[in-house]
Amino acid sequence: MQSTIYKPVISLSPREMAIAQLVAQGLPNKCIAKKLNISHWTVATYVRRIFIKLSVCSRTAMIALLIQENLLWD
Repeated sequence: MQSTIYKPVISLSPREMAIAQLVAQGLPNKCIAKKLNISHWTVATYVRRIFIKLSVCSRTAMIALLIQENLLWD
């Protein structure tokens, strides 16, 4: 009998992906905010939501997981 390994589907919104890509470029929240014309508090909220969706607790872990899943770049 073969067991199936469950792999959760990673689903980020287009805005979350845009922010993840800018984080991967090494930009801090304030620079991301300026680039996207939103507040740095809004960027922080998006980053926290991404962490929750990916079950990670750091920017490095977020980037590593997205690279591993080949989701970071188009």
